Amino acid sequence: MNAYPANTSFPVLPPPARPTLPLREGLLLPFRPTRRWVVLSQILRLEGESNYTICHFTDGTQLLVALSLKRLAERLPIGAFMRPHRKHLINRQYICDVQAREYKIMLTNGDRIAIARRRVVGFLQEYKNSGEL
Repeated sequence: MNAYPANTSFPVLPPPARPTLPLREGLLLPFRPTRRWVVLSQILRLEGESNYTICHFTDGTQLLVALSLKRLAERLPIGAFMRPHRKHLINRQYICDVQAREYKIMLTNGDRIAIARRRVVGFLQEYKNSGEL
């Protein structure tokens, strides 16, 4: 027998908010055989490779993480990273130039990342609204 009357309604709770932490905060990255704590300001960009993500760090090193880019993006603070392409998440503090006509982003280490044609308008608007353009 049901403990609640049939006409009882339950409040719908909103989903938990994503963290909005400063960039000095970190992220726990799983990789075999253990996990590694990484400060977000040390991550230059994240590159998706199937069900894995390659983390590119400011010192030039890379780390393969056993999480998809989507799952990793859910753990990041809102506004800290931008997604110009389905394969990339870029730390916005390392963007040095956005070339809208060429659909490219230039990072401080010299990497050039493509902006998806369908995302270029939204990406430029988000970048402009952040006060960095």
